[in-house]
Amino acid sequence: MLRVVPGCLLSGVVAIFAASACSGGSSAQTPSTAGTATAAAGAQAASGGTPGAAGAASGGASAGGASGPAAGRGGAAASTAGGGSSGASGALTGQGGVPTGGAGAGGAVAIAGSGGAQSYPPASSEHRAIGTHDPSLIHVGNSYYLFGTGGSLSVRSSTNLAQWMSAGAVFSSLPSWIKTELAQTISDLWAPDISYVDGTYRLYYAGSVFGSNHSVIGLATNTTLDSRDAAYKWVDQGLVIESNTPGTDDDWNAIDPNATLDAAGNWWLVFGSFWSGIKLRRLDTATGKPSSVDTKLYALAAHSGGIEAPSIIMHNGYYYLFVSYDACCKGVDSTYRTMVGRASAITGPYTDKSGKAMLQGNAVQLLAKEGRYIGPGGGSAFRDGDLYYYAYHYYDGQMNGASQLMLRPINWRDDWPELAAPLWQ
Repeated sequence: MLRVVPGCLLSGVVAIFAASACSGGSSAQTPSTAGTATAAAGAQAASGGTPGAAGAASGGASAGGASGPAAGRGGAAASTAGGGSSGASGALTGQGGVPTGGAGAGGAVAIAGSGGAQSYPPASSEHRAIGTHDPSLIHVGNSYYLFGTGGSLSVRSSTNLAQWMSAGAVFSSLPSWIKTELAQTISDLWAPDISYVDGTYRLYYAGSVFGSNHSVIGLATNTTLDSRDAAYKWVDQGLVIESNTPGTDDDWNAIDPNATLDAAGNWWLVFGSFWSGIKLRRLDTATGKPSSVDTKLYALAAHSGGIEAPSIIMHNGYYYLFVSYDACCKGVDSTYRTMVGRASAITGPYTDKSGKAMLQGNAVQLLAKEGRYIGPGGGSAFRDGDLYYYAYHYYDGQMNGASQLMLRPINWRDDWPELAAPLWQ
């Protein structure tokens, strides 16, 4: 997404967010996000506005396979099949800093800086095993920060997208309000999504269990991602959205959040999985919580075989909704595919190239199983300057189905996205 601010251009994965850098601050202080593209004040909207985070898996929760046809975070109950890697505290060892443990489900990539597109390390032909699940990535100055599902949401950092180190954790323990709302204890948080708004980092995350749509999305904030900074402190802002609370009968699921901006500068949260599919709510820009001006729950996309992990970017007057079809979290048996549709308004309707509705299960396929790269999806699309990227995970067929990070540039043909070769093998 792209956001233009007076005297400075900031962009990022899901969105690009500017702040202090515009007034002469160091680019290391101003992040742009790698998530959905956003529109800028006074400029033509660039990309659908969600700053993203590059899902760093945390806390050693294993990503089990799901039993039954509704496999996935929103689908049937998890089994012990499959496995992803998860984040760990301390320095991470192995090529690409592969942590040991379980997998996480996360969000997008964000790029920080001012004055134009950020640079990425050159493409590599080596295989990088960077353990994560549904990645959410943000780039601040010379560092990339990776968030992802697992435990209390550990954070990793890198200067080259190859070697990763521990960069703190969002929580020392899971927020107590989650147990109260869900009426049960969970061990892992899911799908963190990072964005940067007016000097504050916002991290949306989900709490749930496999097979249930009684789920919650929460929000934590920080003023810096540098754990060495004295100001480093994550503050939990509590509940954002809850689905299927006692006494209700919601046919949607409050997981996999992704924050995004529209062309008018309004913030939105796209989320959801399985059941009736992907949903959208407008946010209050000041708080990051649901808007009281527009309280409608918009339906964007559905798929009978399972759908989740949404992100939105904007390009040339269109909003592009990236989603994952079918089953995640089953290791080499995962059937995830990355799909996309577009709309002329952020609220839809989204369609495929022939104009068929995403709400009817139609979309354009961008990624599917190829060789060792199984079940590619769970990612976030984002814009960085004039460049667009998609950060996602796949299950490695040569590493017993471990879940690994991948990043691909997005090219455009006739106003439709195409994924270029990955930045590493």
